[in-house]
Amino acid sequence: MAARLLLFLVPALTLFAAACSDPPEDEPEIPDRGAFFDDVPLADASGTGPPPLTDMAVGAPMGDAGPGGGPPPPSDAPYCSEDAREVCNDFDDNCDGRVDEGCNCRLPEKPCYPGDPDDLTPEGTACRAGTQACRLEFYGDCEGFVLPSDEECDGIDNDCDGATDEIEDCATVPPRAICPPDQTGPPLAEYGFQGGYEDPDGQPMARATWRIQSKPGGSTATPMPADGLNTRIFADLQGEYVLELEVEDADGGLGRCTTRLTTQTNDGLRIEMVWNVNARGDTSDVDMHLLRAPGAQWFEDGGRGDDCFFRNCRVCDSYDEAACRQQLADLNRNGSPPPQVLWSAPLNGDDPRLDLDDVDGYGPENINILDPSPGTYRLGVHYWDDEGFGASTVTVKIFCGGELAMAFDPLVMQATGRDGNASTEFWEVADIVWAAGGCQVMPLGTPDCPRICSAGTAELQGCPEGQSRGRACR
Repeated sequence: MAARLLLFLVPALTLFAAACSDPPEDEPEIPDRGAFFDDVPLADASGTGPPPLTDMAVGAPMGDAGPGGGPPPPSDAPYCSEDAREVCNDFDDNCDGRVDEGCNCRLPEKPCYPGDPDDLTPEGTACRAGTQACRLEFYGDCEGFVLPSDEECDGIDNDCDGATDEIEDCATVPPRAICPPDQTGPPLAEYGFQGGYEDPDGQPMARATWRIQSKPGGSTATPMPADGLNTRIFADLQGEYVLELEVEDADGGLGRCTTRLTTQTNDGLRIEMVWNVNARGDTSDVDMHLLRAPGAQWFEDGGRGDDCFFRNCRVCDSYDEAACRQQLADLNRNGSPPPQVLWSAPLNGDDPRLDLDDVDGYGPENINILDPSPGTYRLGVHYWDDEGFGASTVTVKIFCGGELAMAFDPLVMQATGRDGNASTEFWEVADIVWAAGGCQVMPLGTPDCPRICSAGTAELQGCPEGQSRGRACR
């Protein structure tokens, strides 16, 4: 089904600080960490320093476009200074080898580079940005980056200075990697990539390797297999995926090419959630919930229940994740997965579904309605069980008609119970007002006082307005 053309009425919100009074004795005081944001999040680039690498895609190899298009021009000024203040711009400004230390999370993960930003701009550069994931309220270490190295006779700009193979008696003629055309399609589908190899001097291919150069923040997509001219990925989130094919000939010469996959949902309403992105040892279970109306009851399951969540709404779960992903890929190849909960007879495109219930860390999870009925839906997040991991960092995006309507800053949910019991945390995220003209997303709570309560309270009466974790906001 073709994506609908809708007018998205996203309200302009006033973000203000909210203090909270002392908690009552029956509610433990828990540090309030995390906030939400009323627009597509970008790295904080206040102050001076190079422009950030990118906004939504993670791992992009180039800087932002300059005034005339393309990467920003190289600069003769030092890229960092020990006396400089660290700026939230994806780079190391104070020469300490770290990137954006102390910067509050605005994305689940983002690109980063601890070297000179000019390293990333030359065509054919071997230097690459890494990624850093949100760890509670701050970003973790920058990982996976490639800094300049000694120049080699291999067809690649190893020292990232804009010149290739500037070595005496270097006569290598590098091979050519051939990438397939760019692709488009829905998320939660499998895509194939068939590469090719050519060598001007007839050298045989010694190696071919695929890697994902950039992808939506929080995606778990990976080339399978990574080695060989042909590969596949499962695109688990909406957005752009950039894949690189590198080939090597028998003389050590290298050739590279890139291809893009852009995924966009066919569903009128799509909600995505990721948590603890790239965190080691995470087996926590965080669940999404969608109420048919604000006055409905959380956790009301059954085939006609008010609440769409894992008990009654899932198309598949991740106990056998490979089988689930294959099932979802097959369903998306032939239309869309079927709705699961009857909110308006008959069961069809205006009823919800939870495509994948991830129970062992990271996510992503998503809830979708192909053709929503007019009304107001309420979105919630339940920290079911930390499985020993501790507090979890949760990020939510809401798409209407295939376009991003609102993205929430990473929010920290505390581990206050087990197995979804009454003391576990529940976050009432937002109301989604659906009308003929599009959707309007209305966040609940404020940045400093998100509407969080115990699951027991949420089930009985919903989270109290104007409170966060038992404390009154003012």
